[in-house]
Amino acid sequence: MTMANLSKVGLQLPTYTFEVERVKIKEFVQAIGDDNPIYQDKGIAITEGYRDTPCPPTFVTSAFQEFTGAYFKAFEELGIPLSKVLHGEEEYEYLGEIYPGDMLLCKMKVESIVQKETKSGKIDLVTLQTLFTTQTGQEVLRAKSLIIERR
Repeated sequence: MTMANLSKVGLQLPTYTFEVERVKIKEFVQAIGDDNPIYQDKGIAITEGYRDTPCPPTFVTSAFQEFTGAYFKAFEELGIPLSKVLHGEEEYEYLGEIYPGDMLLCKMKVESIVQKETKSGKIDLVTLQTLFTTQTGQEVLRAKSLIIERR
């Protein structure tokens, strides 16, 4: 039987960086069917008060995983087999705008691991917190991911 390693609570996982790419924003909004023009037309975004086309909500988590594989590496570090992972929820606290060309520094840590007994068996609830900071040092996003490990 596997289970998340409780001694890993508080662990700072490896730091990652990735660049926010305009084409990836466009691909993302097309994939989710968001037709808001501020995400694809810089001129419209500027007239709406942005300095460029902003990233849509949830884009950063998708890009973070695509460019770094950080969640898979976190599961490995925690001793959680991917076959046992369920995504529970995602929570975002936006602290600033994120734009194409921003280089994001991503610091993920294990915030908590809670073991529970359910009707269908034992589970571990693992909360990962990631802080995203721009190349200028501005904190722009805090994300919390609740991962469920079925045991």
